[in-house]
Amino acid sequence: MMTDNTRTIRREPKYDPPYPQNFYAFWPGHVLRAFVLLLVVYSAVLILASLYRVPIDPNMPPLPYEGENIPAPEWYLFLVFQPFWYMTGEDAKWLSVGTFWIPAVIVLALFLVPVLLRKKEKPASMAPWKKATLALIALTFWGLGGLAVAGSGYPAKTTGCPSCHNPMMGARQALPPATMGDYYKIERQRQIDLGGYRAGDTSEFGGSYKDANWQLRHFYEPTMTW
Repeated sequence: MMTDNTRTIRREPKYDPPYPQNFYAFWPGHVLRAFVLLLVVYSAVLILASLYRVPIDPNMPPLPYEGENIPAPEWYLFLVFQPFWYMTGEDAKWLSVGTFWIPAVIVLALFLVPVLLRKKEKPASMAPWKKATLALIALTFWGLGGLAVAGSGYPAKTTGCPSCHNPMMGARQALPPATMGDYYKIERQRQIDLGGYRAGDTSEFGGSYKDANWQLRHFYEPTMTW
């Protein structure tokens, strides 16, 4: 056992030379620190979930525009779907760049990080200013990513869906079609062939009825695009 000012390190004999390795003691230090961190995270989730609940009472549905500025899992999807909002009409040919190629390059770059930053020799101690610079760069990228997710997600009315999508509005209004396969082969195809948008479309562009652009507009403007 070796002890420094902050933590206890246990030496495992089975990893003696030629493979020496030190292990931080799992109990009690690591367990207690992890428990406190998990307790804080789960407490925050439970508190937010109790304060901002999704309305599910069909006798008292929410208004269609409720849920704006309330964080939701859909926020991550809205960032990827932004090209569908801006690239319509003649610009639709560039959709694959924003919806596939750029995300694919980002994912590939993340997978290549261990390969690109691999060092065979033991790295020398880094100067404090270099550590601060790297931390600032990482924090900047993290902050920009968070702002992008929040900026594309906050206008969405994420808790207003039950206003119309509820059993009180008609048969199976809150459920998927009973015959999903026939719906997409027949009814959905009829909608695509019809083309265009319904209320709220003033651009005179757009693709098929209820395509990805329509779905994004419906989340942002449910009372205008429906």
